[in-house]
Amino acid sequence: YRYERLQQQIARHRCDAALLFSSMNLRYASETLYAAITNMHSPTRAIFVPAEGKATLFDSASEIINDLPDYIGEQRESVKLPYFIAGDQSRKRTAHWVNELTDLVRQLGAQVGRIAIDTAEPELVLRLQEAGHRVVNAERIVERASAVKSDDELACIAASISVAERGLTRIRENIQPGVTERELWAQLAFENAAQGGHWFEYAILVSGVRTNPWGRECSDKVIESGELVGVDTGMIGPHGYCADISRSFVCSPAKPTREQKRLYQYAMENLAFNIDLIQAGMGFFEFAERSWAVPEEFRQRRYNSVAHGVGMGNEWPHIPFVDEWEADDQRDGVFEENMVMAIESCIGREDGSECVKLEEMVVLKQGTCQLLSSFPFESILME
Repeated sequence: YRYERLQQQIARHRCDAALLFSSMNLRYASETLYAAITNMHSPTRAIFVPAEGKATLFDSASEIINDLPDYIGEQRESVKLPYFIAGDQSRKRTAHWVNELTDLVRQLGAQVGRIAIDTAEPELVLRLQEAGHRVVNAERIVERASAVKSDDELACIAASISVAERGLTRIRENIQPGVTERELWAQLAFENAAQGGHWFEYAILVSGVRTNPWGRECSDKVIESGELVGVDTGMIGPHGYCADISRSFVCSPAKPTREQKRLYQYAMENLAFNIDLIQAGMGFFEFAERSWAVPEEFRQRRYNSVAHGVGMGNEWPHIPFVDEWEADDQRDGVFEENMVMAIESCIGREDGSECVKLEEMVVLKQGTCQLLSSFPFESILME
């Protein structure tokens, strides 16, 4: 399913092939994963995906990865270009690999090709262009391909969400005065690692005044009784799919203040309104235009989007607030069935001390959407 969608987008963008290096894109295209974080900054793996036919996987971990899918026609030793490995041989190795890639393009029936690349060493891009190839950005191709999920992908996302919710349970059970933000966030990291998950997009768990403005990562700050504690899971779980859920708690034994309850209840209203609104068949701009109107007192502290896609990480589409939608913005499109979206809410005042952050994941269906996340909200903050 994923390989077919990728090839459809390669052809739709009039490319001969895509050459992918990103760990997430490689996994999407090849169903393989090896040393994901290392390969994000020193890539030694790549896949050449033609618009038609079988792929060529360049992989230095050939003895580790077995049982490749049948749409990978050939596996070759990767050409290791990062300076960390190649040193001053990088230029020579690049020239050799350009010749190899040119041969692959010629096998497709073209002397030079239009090749889509996501991330690569600048030297490789320059040498491909010197050889006559046209290099274009592959991100649009991969993002469009991955936006609509198969039933298998939805099952993988459900597995990641299940792990994230176990982690949230551990966090809720361990919130107490005296624990640090890092110690509490480690509960989520432990659960993800124990269940075979992978990395985190960020480590956001904050408390008290560090919730406002939202977005800081966890620190050695000690959590105090009566403070709000907010967490955004942002984790890549088992099978390589993301669980992006946010919750806010209050540290007992102190009871929540009237202002904390007010912020929380506004966030709940925001979340419920937009979940009820979004559906397959609706335009992106229409959703932004009709979404919950953030009260002026919270405008400066609202989140950076109304909603965004989720797959192997945070994905397209990113839906800005309608007043941030530029007149010449070409991002407008239509939500499709089986897109997975994260619905965002961040409520706090610019002159306030705390923010409430909530976020739910949904899968879009014609005329409606279905909740994917089910972790309970805080009844004590809704009284």
